[in-house]
Amino acid sequence: MKKLFLSLIVASTSVTGLMAQSITVTEPEFAEETLLLTSDSQGVKLSRENGTIKTKAGASLYLTGIGKVKSRLTLKGIKSTSKAVGGSTTRLIIKAADNKTDPNSFISVFKFEVKGKERRYQLAETGTLSKTESNNLSSVEYKAKKYGESSYYIVLEDLTAGEYGIVIGDPNHENTKNGMKVTTFTVE
Repeated sequence: MKKLFLSLIVASTSVTGLMAQSITVTEPEFAEETLLLTSDSQGVKLSRENGTIKTKAGASLYLTGIGKVKSRLTLKGIKSTSKAVGGSTTRLIIKAADNKTDPNSFISVFKFEVKGKERRYQLAETGTLSKTESNNLSSVEYKAKKYGESSYYIVLEDLTAGEYGIVIGDPNHENTKNGMKVTTFTVE
């Protein structure tokens, strides 16, 4: 029990230390822009791409009337133009309209599946004999802290190699123009 307690204290201290580093990167200029930190004093702006929602039914649904329908967010191409080095942590600064809202309620980070000539992320699935699932499929957990006037400092732990996307909603207003904008990066 003593070892477990000591392990929890060490883990808590390392996370607190990670979040309390002295970052001196300037906030992004506009809301919904994201910087990938390359050091405590520098970051690179991640690219944003236009996504498309595709819905597809399985062949069995057409043949027997029993099957599943899946909706996916898809992006053209198999790689993002922005690259991150894999490892223990990936750090981001994401600018929002303000930083008064819990970022977990409107910032989603997820890993794409690469299939053919596109990247895709399953948004929802429903079946004739099963329940409907949506917005809870394979999201990446992160730690967040307020940063600057209206940004968030986001820490992602132990990302595996692959393609990642970030969708940023506006907790205060519905923004239909940027509904399909996805910030992307590749972890190598």
